[in-house]
Amino acid sequence: MVFKPPVECPICRDVLELDRTLEDHLVETHTHIEVARYVTSRSDQVEVQPIPD
Repeated sequence: MVFKPPVECPICRDVLELDRTLEDHLVETHTHIEVARYVTSRSDQVEVQPIPD
């Protein structure tokens, strides 16, 4: 049997119940602006590398 660690919400750091998905948690718990701010903060941290020819 494969062990799956519990999922933690990257916004509020709540550990989700085993029967909940991150998607359901984000939709039910967080506003669109909270999710958008998190996504944009993550994309600002990613360094874009050019693709070699």
